Amino acid sequence: MAVESQKGTQHDQESVSIRADDLAAMVEGRLVGNPNIILRTLAAINEGIPGSLTFIRSASFAKEWADSLCEAALVTEGFDIPGHDAENKALIYVQDADVAVIKILEAINPGIAKPNTGIHPNANVDSSASIDPSASIGPGCIVCKDAIINAGVVLVANVYIGQSAKIGSDTFLHPGVVIGDRCSIGERGLVFANCVIGSDGFGFLTATQDRPVLKVPQIGTVEIGDDVEIGACSTIDRAKFGVTKIGHRTKIDNQVHIAHNCIIGNDVLLCGRTTLGGSSTIGDRTMLGGAVILNDQATVGKDVKVAGGTIVLDTVNDGETVLGVPAMPVRIAMANIAAQRNLAKFCRRVDKSLKKLDDNYQTS
Repeated sequence: MAVESQKGTQHDQESVSIRADDLAAMVEGRLVGNPNIILRTLAAINEGIPGSLTFIRSASFAKEWADSLCEAALVTEGFDIPGHDAENKALIYVQDADVAVIKILEAINPGIAKPNTGIHPNANVDSSASIDPSASIGPGCIVCKDAIINAGVVLVANVYIGQSAKIGSDTFLHPGVVIGDRCSIGERGLVFANCVIGSDGFGFLTATQDRPVLKVPQIGTVEIGDDVEIGACSTIDRAKFGVTKIGHRTKIDNQVHIAHNCIIGNDVLLCGRTTLGGSSTIGDRTMLGGAVILNDQATVGKDVKVAGGTIVLDTVNDGETVLGVPAMPVRIAMANIAAQRNLAKFCRRVDKSLKKLDDNYQTS
C-alpha cells in the first residue's frame, strides 16, 4: 500500500501521511486502538509529537508509552504495554518492530540525488573504457583505460576509476571515491564519500645497518562481492600478491581500515574505526564492534561477536563472543573487569595485613 503525500510526491518525507489501519496493513501488523489516527512522521518514544509513529521492542520502551506524545507505535509481539489509551492512540503489533521500521523507511525514503544518465561533459573517460549506456558518470569523474562500468552504475562526482577496474551493475559510488587499478566491486554496491579501495598495502622490510627501509611492491588486487556497503573514509588495501577479498553482503562502517591480503566472509559487520592487520581472516556472519583491532594474520571464525575496543592477537573460534585486551571469552573478561574495580582496595588490605604481620614479628 502506497504512502500518500500531500504534495503529490510519495517519497517526500516531510509531507507523507497514512492512517494507522493502512499502516498496519502495510506491515502486516495487528492493530489495537484507534484506526483513524493520521501519522506523518517517525520519532523516538520520548521525543514524539502528535502525528508521530515510534516503535517498542523492549520493556523499558513499553513503560514510556503511557506518557509519550507519539500517537502510534510498532510493537514486537509479546510485550505488554501498560497504560495504553486505545481511544486516542494505536499500537501495531508485528513479529519484529525493527524489521517493520525498515519497511516503512524504505517506503518514505527520498532516495539519493544522482547525476543524469550518461557521461557528464566535465567527466574524463578514456576511449577504451566500457561504459554501459544506462550508467551515470557525474562531473569531475575520471575513468581510466580498459575500465568497465556496468548497467545502472552511478558515479556521483569526482570519482576515480583506475585502469582495468570493474564496477558491477547498480553500484553507487559517492563523491571522492577512489577505485585503484584492476580492483573490482560486485553488483548493487554502495560506497560512501572518500573511500579508497586498492591503495598499496603497508609492505616494507625494516632497515638494517647495511640498508635502508625497502618497499615491497604491492601487485595484487581487491575483490568486493555483491551488495557490499562501505562507509565514508574507509580504506581497503590491495594485496601484496593475490587478492584482498570482501564477501557478499558485508557491511563496513566509516573509517575502517582493511590491510593487504585480508579475507572477509559473507554477511560480516565491521563497526567504525576497526582496523584489520595484514592477512587477517574473518568468517561468515561475524560482527566486530567499534575500534576493534586484529593483529596481522589473526583468524576470527564464523558467527563470532567481538566487543568494541577488543584486540585480537591470534585466533577466535567459531561462535565465540570475546572481549578485552587481548581478546578472551566474555565471561572471563567481565570477571577480570570486576576484579580490577576492586584491585586498589584489595592492595590496600594486603598492605595493611603485611604491615600488621611485620609489626607482630618485630614485637615477638
